[in-house]
Amino acid sequence: MNIDEFLEELKTLMQRDGTLTPDMALRDVPEWDSLAIMGCMAFLHGHFGLRIPYSRFGSLNTVEDVAALAKGAIR
Repeated sequence: MNIDEFLEELKTLMQRDGTLTPDMALRDVPEWDSLAIMGCMAFLHGHFGLRIPYSRFGSLNTVEDVAALAKGAIR
C-alpha cells in the first residue's frame, strides 16, 4: 500500500469529503474523533496486523503520524 492509498482508506473510514494530506493537523480535521480512531485501529489491525492501543492516538498530531503507525507497510 502506498501513502495515497492509505490516505484514501483513512478518508473513507473518517467519512470525510475533503482531501487529506500527510501534513494536515488532526485537530483541523473535524472528522477525526473517537469513532474515526476506533475505525483506524480496526483498519491497522485488519490490513497490517497491528494492535495499536487507543491511548497511543492521543499523542498523534498529523495525518502523517497516523500513517507512521503502519511502519514499513506504507511505501
